[in-house]
Amino acid sequence: MNDPGSTRESSPPMSCRMRLSLVIWMVTCSVATAAEPPLQVATFRVDVTPPIGDGPCVGCMPKVMSVEHSLELRGVILKADSRTFVISAIDYCGICNTSDETIREAMARAAGTTRERVALQSLHQHSAPILDADAVRLLHGEKSQQLAQHVKFTDDIASRTATAVEAALKQLKPVTRIVGTRAKVDRVASNRRVPQPDGSIAVRASFTREVTVREAPEGLIDPWLRTLTFFDSERPLVQLHYYATHPQTFYGDARVSWDCVGMARERLEKATGTFQTYFTGCGGNVTVGKYNDATPAAREQLATRLLDAMRRSTDVGKADAAKGASAERVIDVDVTRLKDSDIAWATAPIPFTVRADGPFNPELLKKQLAPDVPFQTRLTAAMYSGFLNRLRDGYVAQASRLRIGDIDLLHLPGEPFVEFQLFAQQTAPQSSFVCVAGYGECGVWYYGPDCIYTDRGGYEQTWSVTGPCQPKVEAALRSLVERKALPANPIRSD
Repeated sequence: MNDPGSTRESSPPMSCRMRLSLVIWMVTCSVATAAEPPLQVATFRVDVTPPIGDGPCVGCMPKVMSVEHSLELRGVILKADSRTFVISAIDYCGICNTSDETIREAMARAAGTTRERVALQSLHQHSAPILDADAVRLLHGEKSQQLAQHVKFTDDIASRTATAVEAALKQLKPVTRIVGTRAKVDRVASNRRVPQPDGSIAVRASFTREVTVREAPEGLIDPWLRTLTFFDSERPLVQLHYYATHPQTFYGDARVSWDCVGMARERLEKATGTFQTYFTGCGGNVTVGKYNDATPAAREQLATRLLDAMRRSTDVGKADAAKGASAERVIDVDVTRLKDSDIAWATAPIPFTVRADGPFNPELLKKQLAPDVPFQTRLTAAMYSGFLNRLRDGYVAQASRLRIGDIDLLHLPGEPFVEFQLFAQQTAPQSSFVCVAGYGECGVWYYGPDCIYTDRGGYEQTWSVTGPCQPKVEAALRSLVERKALPANPIRSD
């Protein structure tokens, strides 16, 4: 007969094994439940409309008389494992120098990331302000009321944006797919630099009265509007649009407006219920001048044409046969299958050089800052000098890229020419879907192919606050979009 004690002693080992299995199962389930999706997204928006009157702005509208549209800073937060990235667009003509750093630093702290992983791109409407504390300091003085007002307004934007980012982080949603589409835009963009029979360059501004210049061929542009749609299963969460042209049909009447690009963006958001953000690409030498006569009717037509391209790009599957050739789905990324290394942020330096020729001569700029000089001349000298002083102090501009699978989102400073956008797209592998946003930190303003410094005529080189830089910009772009082993320099990646 078996000893009952032996039976009691043989049970615990089995019980331990069962308990151990149960613990392992519970831990595994807990880890699986707690595991975050490979990518999450949240959105935020902030009203950044300047006050009416002698506001804290410089540039194209130092005084605000009326507000047609409330201006916004819109952005998306993307979280991949422990890394957080912020990509945002603001309805401003430009944010320059340390003003840009102030706002990006506030967003970075709120998001729990670094300033290098925050992109802040202006849309560059000229019916909107420029923020440049460095220029205001040179223009009015360190202890001036104007500088204090300018800094206070910038700090307020930074603070309210940080609050919006913190709130958005509590609303992160999983991203399962990202679809990249594109549609050709009809009769919006045209190149501003119009070659003449004698070899000179005529200027086709956003509105041009000279008929022969206005009606010249479109010239070199990127005709495609590119769209990224972030999905949670079949539900669209966010749509980002990229198109290269100066986005203004009018300016100079002290009326704040988000102009035709904002009109198209708002109408699409109202129609779809999906968060929309628009980015201006490399539009430094591209305007709407061929199709704009500065009337309200022309602005409405341009907004309608841009909206049509957005709709076709976001609804490619339902495009009718007549329009199907001008809209197409380019890429469909299954985010759930991506590895951590497939989602990466990288930066590359663009070492712009101090320009000292002609109107950029330091002695001339010093004289032009004198109190008895006309205000507009002083303002221009202050804006030139602010960036040139930073370069002399060792500042190096940065380009950045967020890669998600075969999608590359590029963010560039200043007003790059469309040639750089086309270069990036042509340099990247054919499998890549490259979206380019210009008008990041805008202190440098225009930069293009080196030939602009020797061209006869043209306009952009008079606001290019850097010397020739084409090889440097192309090297930065190449390092960001090529898919091969990363060099030690100049690229810095996750």
